[in-house]
Amino acid sequence: MNKLVKSTLNISNIKVLISLIFLTFLSFHLNPLKAESTKEGDLRSQAIEVVTSDLVNVGDTLSVKIKKTGEKGQPKIYFNKTKVPAFMLSEGWFRSLIPISADYKPGKYELEVFYLGKVRKIELAIKETKYPLQELTLTKEVAALKASKKERELVGKALATESSNKLWTGKFILPSTARQSTGYGVKRRVNGVITPDYFHKGLDFAAQAGSNIRSPENGKVVLVGLTSKGFVVNGNCVFIDHGHGVITGYLHLSSVEVKEGDLVKKGQIIGKVGSTGIASGPHLHWGVYVLGKTVDPLGWTKTAIE
Repeated sequence: MNKLVKSTLNISNIKVLISLIFLTFLSFHLNPLKAESTKEGDLRSQAIEVVTSDLVNVGDTLSVKIKKTGEKGQPKIYFNKTKVPAFMLSEGWFRSLIPISADYKPGKYELEVFYLGKVRKIELAIKETKYPLQELTLTKEVAALKASKKERELVGKALATESSNKLWTGKFILPSTARQSTGYGVKRRVNGVITPDYFHKGLDFAAQAGSNIRSPENGKVVLVGLTSKGFVVNGNCVFIDHGHGVITGYLHLSSVEVKEGDLVKKGQIIGKVGSTGIASGPHLHWGVYVLGKTVDPLGWTKTAIE
């Protein structure tokens, strides 16, 4: 009987010893995962670092920078409940550009940033910009012109370009040295009639026919439109992608000096001034678009948007 008890106790001891060895093995191999989880928790507990302006004017381009934290995760940015893309600006920062077009109403708007399980909300104040009213007279034939379906589709596709590579390097230069005739945001009375929702979506230069048009920054030509191909409103035109959703457009050209797919340099001649499309005379219309919406081009010439 005593021998049987002794034998049973020995078997139990062996089972306990095996269990202890197994638990030690698990503890050793799970510790790195625990450390990684703790590190991730530390990142989630940190506040989201956002660099932006809390006061902008109608017509401005708002820059929002989010400091990168850790190796994983992409921030989600919402402005006025609408999602805007965030691009990698550098190794340490993400950045979103938000167009405050001339049709925005002054007031308070909410910016929301979601990143690594955290959210940061910022209230932005948009200040009114007063735009003048311009009188314009067009012939009935010109005033009645409408963009063709092909023109609308191709221009819309070009303006929707959101390439991840940032191509511009600093302040934009003016594409023409001629006098600036009509600014961005101007309301117009055409042949005595005001269109309430209309505003001038670019900057006009009263340049002589045939004068040079230069690219304001490095970029890639994404669209060349021609009157011979059905571009009724814009006439001969060029659209350039500068990266991160920034597109510039040049309208009413007499001739085009580039082709689609060309990489252009800052200051390179891309075309000549003309009066094709809906135009009362020779001039250059220059538009700057961010995420498909217009902004004041002069803002890009006065401030270097990183």
